[in-house]
Amino acid sequence: MNGVRAVHLVSAAIVVACAAVWLATGREAFSRWPDARLDAADAPIARAEEDLLDEIGIDLGPAAVGAGRLESRFALGLLPGGADPKHLASVATGIGVSLMASGIAEIGARLGRRMRGARG
Repeated sequence: MNGVRAVHLVSAAIVVACAAVWLATGREAFSRWPDARLDAADAPIARAEEDLLDEIGIDLGPAAVGAGRLESRFALGLLPGGADPKHLASVATGIGVSLMASGIAEIGARLGRRMRGARG
């Protein structure tokens, strides 16, 4: 019985750890990882490009700076952020794995007790 209890305790610790990481990384809905393309898209534009945009009437004044900026950082989300293996990490995945491990341990223990009871 101690093995089953240990599995339940480890499963509970995984759930608590997932919740703590989710809170610490910004409480995002979907998991995400740093992306070089996002960093490149948010890089400041060259002075020549800014002059060209000014000529055609597009103003990139102070209000436009930082508008629509996407943060390229890690965030553990409540749900997986995509089918890419690194995006499968999420609170839901951690809880699912924990519940599955606890369930398998509990079923195994019950079957073991039932088998011992049938022999004796």
